[in-house]
Amino acid sequence: MRQTTTIALGLMAATLAAAPALAVDLNFGSGRQGGSQYPVTVAIAQVLEKLPGIGKISLQPGGSIGNIIRVDTGKSDIAISMSMSLRDGRHGNSPFKKKTLNAVQLMTLHAFNASAFVPADSPIKSWKDFAGKKINFAPKGYSITEVGERVLKKMGLAGKVDIGYLRIGGAVQAFKDGHIDGLFYAPSDRYGPIINLAQTRKIRLVPMENWVMDAIIKENPSFYKTTFPKAKGIYKGLVNSGPVVAYPNVILANKNRISNSQAYAIVKAVAENFDKVRVGDPSLNDFDPKDMARRVGSPFHPGAIRYYKERGWWK
Repeated sequence: MRQTTTIALGLMAATLAAAPALAVDLNFGSGRQGGSQYPVTVAIAQVLEKLPGIGKISLQPGGSIGNIIRVDTGKSDIAISMSMSLRDGRHGNSPFKKKTLNAVQLMTLHAFNASAFVPADSPIKSWKDFAGKKINFAPKGYSITEVGERVLKKMGLAGKVDIGYLRIGGAVQAFKDGHIDGLFYAPSDRYGPIINLAQTRKIRLVPMENWVMDAIIKENPSFYKTTFPKAKGIYKGLVNSGPVVAYPNVILANKNRISNSQAYAIVKAVAENFDKVRVGDPSLNDFDPKDMARRVGSPFHPGAIRYYKERGWWK
């Protein structure tokens, strides 16, 4: 009897080992429908659904802060957000009520470039020249508005610049009508409203001072230095390029719900099928997949690091 039981248990174990693993469904925190993040997550989800072991992927539209909270609490397995928000969450900075330490980074994606624009013939040559002038930021509460206010404070210009808070459509029209002297926004590498502005008139980028960029990055390494625009010919009426700070979109994961092997498989699939991901946003046309491993102030999932090291992308 004991021998029979042993044989039976052995056959059962062999059968279970040979059986295919059950597919795991994923909840994917997306951007809001109509926003730029949503189609990116759709494209990524379509790539991931073809992975062995991945079942249905449910997109959960939301915002950058809400997505981080959902991932941290396990309501989403993975999500899209911004580097600034992910780092703020991990440090428990406002508006987060506690540290979101379960949320770790899988990959870095395309960035938003903190850029100030003026008419090409404007006498404004540097940020100091905005003193006494009117410049439009985004509405209060937007990340780019916080960046602009930080720049003015560092340069001793707080309270010395007339700031507007129009949405980008209204700001572009006010710029065309000459009602503002400049606008400060965070276009991606291919951002429609600024492309439109640059097609209708000559504009110029006001470079950000190097010491200001260094100070911002030292305080918050979710930023990095770059040059805007990245590619020529997209912003046709923009007469120059220059240094700016950028903060990227990131894909994050719950470190307890996504295993090392799953994280490895996810980033591998995205990196090796990136042409299918590019359809999610025109700015990804200029994105190099090796920059998925760019570090922007938050820890990466160990499974993602393993893949990036294999590719020689982890520096």
